[in-house]
Amino acid sequence: MEKHYLFKCSYEFDQQAFFMVLSDAGIDTRTIAFSSPTQGEFIADSSFYSELYQILKPFHDDIGGTMSILIAHNNGPFEQKLLNSAIAYFPNSAVFPSQVILREFSYNNYDSYGPLMDLFRPISSNFDLMETASSYLATGLDASAAAKALFIHRNTFNYRLAQFIQKTGVDIRDYHNALLFELYLSFKRHH
Repeated sequence: MEKHYLFKCSYEFDQQAFFMVLSDAGIDTRTIAFSSPTQGEFIADSSFYSELYQILKPFHDDIGGTMSILIAHNNGPFEQKLLNSAIAYFPNSAVFPSQVILREFSYNNYDSYGPLMDLFRPISSNFDLMETASSYLATGLDASAAAKALFIHRNTFNYRLAQFIQKTGVDIRDYHNALLFELYLSFKRHH
């Protein structure tokens, strides 16, 4: 599954050198984009995560600054906000949105609460989609078990899950995206 790898450095850095590091690591150079002198993104398979520390450590040593990478399902305002928090809470690390949100909340910083609620607002009043996604989480992301628990045909389950993904833009078949939905459900229950 492809992910957006959003990166931010604490100050301007040699973008050409970073471009070459990514290229040498096998990143499709057509997906590398710099949005400012200090940040940008590239798109890679989720398995690329395992190679990030091999890239971050030597690059950090070369630039002498702080760089953080947010591995997200999208690159929008919410993810950009989380990237800014990532560099503060996770210097020289690669992290996922759920990790950043949990760290923010542990410091009594609830700036991400509203955007997290907004992310799932399109389905919040749709009982079938909420029940389908919740059951999917409860069964450990096992679609067959979730369909069975809901007493619905597997095709019906697949249709509803596809509707959930289409309406939210969050593919919860991915573990880290599922964690975002789990956080949403947890906060929704308590507020």
